[in-house]
Amino acid sequence: MTMFVYGELCKPPVLLEVLGRVPAAEPALVDGFRRELNPATGYFRAVRHPSALIAGLLLEGIETAELDKLDRFENVDGGEYERIEVEVETLASAARRIAWIYVAAC
Repeated sequence: MTMFVYGELCKPPVLLEVLGRVPAAEPALVDGFRRELNPATGYFRAVRHPSALIAGLLLEGIETAELDKLDRFENVDGGEYERIEVEVETLASAARRIAWIYVAAC
């Protein structure tokens, strides 16, 4: 599976702590969302916005067990974020791919 990340999960030390490894990654873009700072937590979140674009990384080879770890890190069960699928464009090849992304919970 692939995962689009745009904040703390772009940092190799954070990925190493959460997943126990740093997956292969490539620069990518996702449109229809903007990145905004959550003043309550101090972390970025993705919020739907029709004319916005977020730059981040596309992580490759994410396993199901790793999705569970990422969900816990992003506090999905606590309602802070939700994980959805989006279309992502890689910068190197302009290829369009489907990937998971964490967005602000509604």
